Amino acid sequence: MIRSRNDVWPPLIVAADKPRWLWWRDFALTLAMWALLAGMLESNFGLFFGRYLDYWGFHFDTKPHWHRFFGLLEPYVWLIFVLLALLAAATVATIHRTRNSLRLAPPPALLIDQEAEHAKTDAAKLEAARELRKVTVHMQPDGTQRFEMRD
Repeated sequence: MIRSRNDVWPPLIVAADKPRWLWWRDFALTLAMWALLAGMLESNFGLFFGRYLDYWGFHFDTKPHWHRFFGLLEPYVWLIFVLLALLAAATVATIHRTRNSLRLAPPPALLIDQEAEHAKTDAAKLEAARELRKVTVHMQPDGTQRFEMRD
């Protein structure tokens, strides 16, 4: 895909260049979302504005049905409790693991010869790099390392 040189980038839709179908699409989507919201809030409209709507001829059952309402929410409440229990168990396990690891002795340091062999460098160069305060380590493609002092 090649763009012509006359294309403007980024391709913005400006209010002056707005196609007619875009306006109708936005209008239809907005109307659909308002209808969906009204359908979802139908029982709440009846509950709070029931007597006014009754006057205009709309009849709603304005009894709150709390038992049915909380019955529908019960699975979500149980889900919250299960997730909180899992979070608490993970917290306790993490605290336990951290305390156990802090009680252990630190692992023994590698001998300078072993570490130099692993880094594919001299023991003397590695010893000199350890003495420096800030060092940049450059890894070469063949696995060797080069040390550079930083300021």
